[in-house]
Amino acid sequence: MTKFLPALSVLFAVVATAVPWGLPADATFILPLIVVMMVFCWRAIPGAGLHPAGAVGLGLLADLMSGGPLGYWALMCLIGATVGGRAGSLGETRDLGRHWLIWSVLVTGLAGFGWLLASLYYFRWIDWWPIAFGAIVSVVLFPVVLYGLLWVRHGRLGHERNAIFRGGA
Repeated sequence: MTKFLPALSVLFAVVATAVPWGLPADATFILPLIVVMMVFCWRAIPGAGLHPAGAVGLGLLADLMSGGPLGYWALMCLIGATVGGRAGSLGETRDLGRHWLIWSVLVTGLAGFGWLLASLYYFRWIDWWPIAFGAIVSVVLFPVVLYGLLWVRHGRLGHERNAIFRGGA
């Protein structure tokens, strides 16, 4: 795996958030929260080199592409990267339940914090349902995204196996 693969996969997801998918207004936070989830997962996968500064840069790009307040998704990606880096190893599938729980708690906190931050930015209480719906969908999609990233990292699902070398030296 190249050291740029995590950043490139998150960049692909950031670009995908800017595509007009025709989603209803209630689904506006799903794709950006998937980007934050990818940052969380890449930081928790051992050996994956997504630096927190890279996560902030990708979050700023998401801010620019979405037309939202500058720094909003950058802050969310930084929080996701920080928690993902401290969540422990995510390299084995037996850790799925623990990391799924960590992501569920994190995204609930991010949703509340993001709603409050957006309300302060616009100087009015914004509708809470779109960000809550995005958080719920991101919790449901966590295993799909995690196994997709593990597949991207290893080229297959499952545990890494020791290399077998032919011949003797």
